[in-house]
Formats: sequence, C-alpha cells, structure tokens
Amino acid sequence: MAEGLASRYKLLLVDLDGVVWRGSRLLEENIEWLREARRKGLRLVFVTNNSTRSRRLYAERLTRIMGFPVAVEDVVTSGYAVAALLREKYGRLRVLAVGEEGLVEELAGQGHLVYSAMDGARCPVDFVVVGLDRGLTYQKLRAAHDAVKRCGAKIAASNTDHVIPLERGDAPGAGAVLAALLASTGAEPVVVAGKPEPYMYEAAMRSVGVEPGEALAIGDRCDTDIEAARRAGIDSVLVLTGVAGERGERCPATYVARTLRELPL
Repeated sequence: MAEGLASRYKLLLVDLDGVVWRGSRLLEENIEWLREARRKGLRLVFVTNNSTRSRRLYAERLTRIMGFPVAVEDVVTSGYAVAALLREKYGRLRVLAVGEEGLVEELAGQGHLVYSAMDGARCPVDFVVVGLDRGLTYQKLRAAHDAVKRCGAKIAASNTDHVIPLERGDAPGAGAVLAALLASTGAEPVVVAGKPEPYMYEAAMRSVGVEPGEALAIGDRCDTDIEAARRAGIDSVLVLTGVAGERGERCPATYVARTLRELPL
C-alpha cells in the first residue's frame, strides 16, 4: 500500500469494542492512529452494535478518551439504528423494549412510545424491540412473549450478536436474548438494524454526505464489521486487536493489520 489512506478516503467508520477498547482496557496504539487520522482531515464516525449506552453517553466517553470533541452525530449505535429504521419504515410506534437504558433513550428520541418489559405486556403494542439486556429476567421475557403471542407485536432486533467480547473471553450478546424470544414464540425478526446488516454504515455515509468509495470501515470482527462493509460496498480494515486476532480468523477485508499503527496515513 504505497499511498496513505488519507489520500484515498474521507470517512472512517470505526467500531468500538476491539478497536478503541477491549472491555475496560484502552487500545492506545489504535487510539493514537485515529487521532492522527483526524489531524490529517479524515472524518470519524464511531459505529457500534452495542445498544446498552445511548449515543449521548458514548459521545461523552469518546470525547474524554480521544482528546477531541465527539458529537452525538459522530456516533451510531444499534439502539439508535433500530429506532431510526423503525421510524423510517413504520412511523412512530408503540414498542416494548427488552434492553437497557441506551436502547430506551434512542427509541424515545425517535418519537416511539416505549413500554418497559418490567411492567409486563400491554396491548396494543406494535413491536418488541430487543437489544442486549444484562438484567434479563423471566418476567421480561414473559412480557415480550405475551406481546408477540397475545398482542400480535412484531419483533425488531438491534443486532444478532450471539456473544460480546470482554477483556478476557466473551459473554452472551443481544442475539442470545433474541434467540430465547424466537424460540418461545416461533416468530422471526422483521427488522434487524445492526451489523452485519449494512444500515448503520449507510446511515453514517448519508449523514456525512460521502459515497461508498470514500468510506473505510474499521473493525475487529469478520462476521459483523467486515461483512457489513461488504454488503455496503465499502472498503474495510480487519484489525487484530479484538475478536479476529484472538480467534486467528482471517476474512476478505481490504486491509489486515495487527494494530492500526501498521496502516500508513
């Protein structure tokens, strides 16, 4: 790769877990490279399948970590994506949320009327929206089940990740929560917003005003980040500081790097 990336791309679509941090550990080599990319004029948008935090909270955290202002508009979460996609396709809805505060905040921010699964199912409800819920209980699952079976609600998923990476190992992800609901209801989700679906990358490119050839996705997972880039028709970087490096995976990314520092700017 003779020429630097700053001469080829205008927008970097940056995953968080496995690229900026791994669990509670900051990935300093990657962070410094991203700072330099911004200094060279590249626009950064952070794109994560994690729906537990809102864009507002991620923007605040990233501003502290990166050392430059990160606006809410510079973050796309799967919670925001599913809320926005539902609004685009169906308008404002009555939704039962199985997820954490970040998902609820983004659903409300798009004008949806949000019911809590803690309160049980109430009809009418249009959609059950599922994200990662680390406080999942049988009561919540029962409420979601009843909303589908008794109220006729459809199912939307923030993402289908079966596991999430931790500093050591992994843990059940939103896909595991979703799988329980699908097993009990026999239903299938009619909306999935997160990677590997291309919607988050496409929404970020629209908001910035760039074409697919001007964007570069950076991620640590073949099955989500790199696959979403393929579906969106954009180039990608597989960085081996996260899941792929741990598993020894390789996939048809445009570039592969042990850390982002290996990539010339």
